[in-house]
Amino acid sequence: MTTLLRLRYLTVVGVAFAAVGALLMFVMGAVSTVQAIGTYAGAGEEEALSTEAALAATVEVVTALDQFLLALFLIIFASGVYSLWMRSDGDDESRWTPRWLTVHSVTDLKVQLLEVIAVVLAVLFLKLLLEVTRTPDLPWTVIVIPAGVLLLSLSVWLIRRSEH
Repeated sequence: MTTLLRLRYLTVVGVAFAAVGALLMFVMGAVSTVQAIGTYAGAGEEEALSTEAALAATVEVVTALDQFLLALFLIIFASGVYSLWMRSDGDDESRWTPRWLTVHSVTDLKVQLLEVIAVVLAVLFLKLLLEVTRTPDLPWTVIVIPAGVLLLSLSVWLIRRSEH
């Protein structure tokens, strides 16, 4: 049994790589933000006031927002996996962990993942709408993403309701 319990230390690999992934996503978000500034600032005086330059910069900022959200989730994921598998109940660290960051079960982690996926899909939908506004026709397939967000939100609601 103790050999089996030692396997929990393998979760440190997941925690470490989730932290590295979060760092990468923060860097990518920062680069996207700088690109948005460059897109808007690099436009000529007349172009900067146009909706085209503002729209292009907005799409890049929304992309950065998406990357920052994913980075934040990776931090929450790493903290949750660490607290589930590595931390004992008496640790001093658990006293300082915010309540919203506390994970009590794998189901809590799954629900947080579903919530983040719903938010990322909503941001993706916003980005798609911003890009599609450049074309005169709005494809019907655009409604697939909000339908997915609605279904994910409903499933999260049902999971949380079944817990109480």
